[in-house]
Amino acid sequence: MKLKSAIAGNPILLLLILCFIISIIFIPNFTTFYNLKNYCLQASDLLIIASGLTFVILNGGIDFSVTSILSLCSVVGAYIMALSPLSESPALSIPVAILVMLLIGGIIGTINGLAITRLKMPSFIATLSTQLAVSGIAILFANIVSSRTSIFGMPDGYFIIGGEGKYYFIPIIIALVSCGFANWLLERTRFGRNILMVGTNPTAAYISGINVKKVIFIITLLSGLYASLASVIMTARNQAGIASMGDKMFISIVASIIIGGTSIMGGSGGFKQTFIGVLFITLLNNVMNLLGISWFMAMVVQGILILIAATFDFINRSKQARKTA
Repeated sequence: MKLKSAIAGNPILLLLILCFIISIIFIPNFTTFYNLKNYCLQASDLLIIASGLTFVILNGGIDFSVTSILSLCSVVGAYIMALSPLSESPALSIPVAILVMLLIGGIIGTINGLAITRLKMPSFIATLSTQLAVSGIAILFANIVSSRTSIFGMPDGYFIIGGEGKYYFIPIIIALVSCGFANWLLERTRFGRNILMVGTNPTAAYISGINVKKVIFIITLLSGLYASLASVIMTARNQAGIASMGDKMFISIVASIIIGGTSIMGGSGGFKQTFIGVLFITLLNNVMNLLGISWFMAMVVQGILILIAATFDFINRSKQARKTA
């Protein structure tokens, strides 16, 4: 009954189950340990960064800067561990690098939050500007310190965080804990209810006594922190700091959130929906890769799915508006 209720509340869950069954039956190598492990690791990366962006979308905003945070954190962290004076002591350079990467995400999130709340810039403009600037800084930094766009030579101990070898479960646990914390924050705290109220109607939320600017600032900060956490894991898995790490991820991140059931207009959805959306988009990418279908075609499919999901969301909101009118 619980499964039936869940499917009725989120049809994408039924589609996910059906796609899994079809993949198991018809896709060669889908059920191998190597492929399933890669599937879980890829889903973990996407789940962390999508969870951060879900905060913003629930609030009716958008954060384009998350992918550029991935890139800048990656090259700065790799520099600290591979090329800086601290690189001679892995026991020191690894924790320092991780802290600096998280700090960068927090700083960029803070800049976005101040631009939106203090300068009253739309989140679209504020985060797009940050995205362009930070992406350029990441490439420039990598070229200055290594004359390349990638930095190698990090200590082996750091790679454990990315799930190397028998430690493949570590990123999965981090992703589940991160998403679980976000879900708890949304469903079990007053702050979570405030997020939904501001996303539904910021004017009404302000009149009811909610500090709208504070809510927007905190969720933008959380988005930056989650993106930097994803960068810590992805840099370890790639065993390199990559200045273009997040360039191709944004559409998958947004697709996971919107297709999962969170409204692009804000006010409805959540992290359970994002979790389902992440599993579906990762499955789609995984299957298309096994079948030898190009990345560009995968982007086309995801774009169409986003359009369909956004259309259904608009129709549902229109119906609800007519009922309340």
